[in-house]
Amino acid sequence: GDRCTFEVLLARTGQDDPALSAIAEIVHDIDLKDARFGRSETAGVAQFIAGIVATTADDEQRLLRGGAVLDALYAAFGGRRADDGIRR
Repeated sequence: GDRCTFEVLLARTGQDDPALSAIAEIVHDIDLKDARFGRSETAGVAQFIAGIVATTADDEQRLLRGGAVLDALYAAFGGRRADDGIRR
């Protein structure tokens, strides 16, 4: 439909987390290139991801580095850290 994979995964797992929803909006606009949500962070996150792709050929390393960016975004949007006892 009109959602990116990340949005579908959130919906299917029943996640109701504002920090994850904010990230989903950013991922949506990067992935679908439709500026549906128009978040101010989108262009910067897209540049970070482009930089990871440009400087890292190994897919596993790309995933690790990209994951670190998303973890930082999650924390910036008020998400709880992985060691807070909440399963994700």
